Amino acid sequence: MKYFLQFALLFTLLIGCTNNDAQSDFERQAFGEPNGITQTDENGNIIGDPDSDDWRTSPFYAGLAEINPIFPNPVLYGSNGATLDVFLNGTPLTSVLELGYFDFQNRWTQVQRVDGITDFSQNPLIVSPASFGSNASLARGTYRLVLLDGNQRVITYGDIEIE
Repeated sequence: MKYFLQFALLFTLLIGCTNNDAQSDFERQAFGEPNGITQTDENGNIIGDPDSDDWRTSPFYAGLAEINPIFPNPVLYGSNGATLDVFLNGTPLTSVLELGYFDFQNRWTQVQRVDGITDFSQNPLIVSPASFGSNASLARGTYRLVLLDGNQRVITYGDIEIE
């Protein structure tokens, strides 16, 4: 019995380290450069081939959150914006969702924050193109959006193009 308990403890530690390593790797990828978009229409339908790196759920949130690609993408500067739907499939690990990006000076810019989220809920996050610049010329480009929980863990990330 003693050896079984030691094995169980060692196995639990190894699994925990593997999950932490997987989350750390995911977060390193999240804070990389944008590398293409998943093009979507006004209704959220994917057009063409999706970017396999966009809007994956982090290992920490696997099975707890479902993310649909942001839509529309690309988004016109003068439009109402784009929507990122986040579905929680159980008790949230945090009551806060924060969506943002790093600007050209490597400063975190918050695009939207939702407080008081609940379990089994849909949380639409609206991304205004004006968050990326005061006019279309300044905002135009591709950006890496990162969704964080209240503990600053990455839930998902993906790229958006402003036209």
